[in-house]
Amino acid sequence: MILEGCPTLLYLNLSFTPVANGTLRELSRSCLNLQYLSLAWCRGFTDKGLLYLATGKGCHKLIHLDLSGCTQELASKCHSLSSISLWDSCHLSDVAFKAIAKVSDLTEFSVDGNSRMTDVSWRALCRRSPRLTRLHAADCPRMTDTSLKYMGTLRNLLYLNISCCSRVSDMGTRYLTEGPSASKLRELNLGHCSRISDLCIMRLVQKCSKLNHLSVCYCENMTDSALEWLASCSSLLSLDISGCNVTDQGLTALGGNPGLKKLVASECVLITDVGIEELCRQVRDLEELDVSQCVSLSDQAIKSLSFYCRSVVTLQMPGCPKMTDMAIQYLTGVGHYLRGLDISGCVLLTDRTARFLQRGCPQLNNIKMLYCRGISKQAALRLKSCVEKWDHSNDNTPYWFGYNRLGQLLRPIRQPDSRAVLETT
Repeated sequence: MILEGCPTLLYLNLSFTPVANGTLRELSRSCLNLQYLSLAWCRGFTDKGLLYLATGKGCHKLIHLDLSGCTQELASKCHSLSSISLWDSCHLSDVAFKAIAKVSDLTEFSVDGNSRMTDVSWRALCRRSPRLTRLHAADCPRMTDTSLKYMGTLRNLLYLNISCCSRVSDMGTRYLTEGPSASKLRELNLGHCSRISDLCIMRLVQKCSKLNHLSVCYCENMTDSALEWLASCSSLLSLDISGCNVTDQGLTALGGNPGLKKLVASECVLITDVGIEELCRQVRDLEELDVSQCVSLSDQAIKSLSFYCRSVVTLQMPGCPKMTDMAIQYLTGVGHYLRGLDISGCVLLTDRTARFLQRGCPQLNNIKMLYCRGISKQAALRLKSCVEKWDHSNDNTPYWFGYNRLGQLLRPIRQPDSRAVLETT
């Protein structure tokens, strides 16, 4: 009854509902202009229901269908689809993906956490949908370099996420950089791809002239040499190097890229105040910085950030045990544009921090102060009325922060093996 009265409906979200084939049949009769339909985690319908969408008098304008979490075997028969999302559809195999590829000409395809699809699926998808511009293929452990060979044939690829695909190596990314989309690629996520090395970065810088956003977080073979190459990537706006074995030398080199707006360097335990100072001295338009769990950093790092980068909007520094109220005083002295701040686990901070923030950051709307034993509930509550999002606790820091309530490290920082670095280079 409701659907019959909504012939102009464009967007419909039915995720997490017990819809069955009958509901899809009603959609196909009544919703003549429907363009977006989410059936995420709806497991009560079958291929028959999708057939209704394709053959009824309605739904011929459907361009986006979200089937995330639909673990039943489905073969889309909606020929007008240009976008399909299949997150958490871990039971779908090559058979299902080949069926989808056979009847679709996609521009966007998204799958996440599928351990059954192999290179066969990517061959079918890339050959049948040559107009693909966005591919999200995170956490697909059976993907190999052969899959990237097929992706490398795409002519208009702008976005690619293959994070947590552990079998992908430098050879696979070479197919991308030598393909027709190399000069068009804007965003690339290689996070947790442990076989990716500095060689990959060299090729990206040489071939991907429009790359704006790059993530190589937790790529354990990434070193300072990669940052030296990225210094010459003038199109780069944001970079994630979390968990990489980079040092102050790499940050200093990265400073040669003054156009960088966002840097995520969480858990880069080898960087110190010196590296941050050299980076900020050169990259003065930096707007977002994440140094979470960088346990060697102290007030001097924030002093450098505050002095050189006056347009900082977001600062994430949870898990930095050496920070004191002085760091916040530096920040609030010039932090007139600061909107988001996370100081969770900064155990040496006191109520003075809350006062500095209240007076010196008029645009602050998001503050997080978990595990801050030195900031009283009363002082924290005075900040609550000044911001939209507020979080505070006096709990002890969790053990995985790596230090005690006095800020003393529970284990020493391991320096990289210089012999291993020489062997790699």
